[in-house]
Formats: sequence, structure tokens, C-alpha cells
Amino acid sequence: MAVSAALLGAASAHAGEIAGSRADADSSTVAVPARVRAWQVGLLRPDRLQHASLSFTLAAAANVATRRPGTAFAFTLSLGLAKEIWDSRHSPFDATDLAADAIGAAIGASVPRPESR
Repeated sequence: MAVSAALLGAASAHAGEIAGSRADADSSTVAVPARVRAWQVGLLRPDRLQHASLSFTLAAAANVATRRPGTAFAFTLSLGLAKEIWDSRHSPFDATDLAADAIGAAIGASVPRPESR
């Protein structure tokens, strides 16, 4: 009887360790090393690169179409601002995403226009 109680106690303790480690792994309180999370929260995270590249493409196209770099920049930045306002319904407004939009728009608006013949 004492042996079965000891085995049962050891088994429940082992189950508690497994459950505890699983809970720790799924918990948001577990610290993730900075080198792992840098790409998720840094300035070059994929989301911000997508903002910059889409803004670049839109501004370059608008610059070629209108031949007015200021208009192309303003148009593209207003789209980025509208997107951030739309996203702020579900998450906080991210000024860094808007800055990535502005960088992409500025570079795109500075793309040289093709010469007309």
C-alpha cells in the first residue's frame, strides 16, 4: 500500500511538472531572448518593410503617371495614414509604420520620370 501511494504521488508530481512546463511555454510571461525577437519588433521587421515597399511602388507609379513628385508623395502618404487609422480600430496607432510609409513614399516620389519624346 505504501509503495502504490509513493508511485501515485511521484506520478502526479511528474504530471504537474509536465503541465507546468507546458503552461510556461504557452505563457506570455516567458522571456524570449532579444536576438530572437529583434526581427519581430525592430525597425526592419517584415511588416515595416512591406509598408515601405508598397509606399515606394505606389509613389513611383503616381510620380510617373502625374509627373508631380509632391502629389505622388502626398497621395501615397495619405493612403498610409488611412491604413493606420483603419488598423487603429483593432490595435494601437503605429507611428513607426507611418514613418516607413513616408520613407517609401519619399523614395518612390524621387524616382526619375521617363523622358517623353
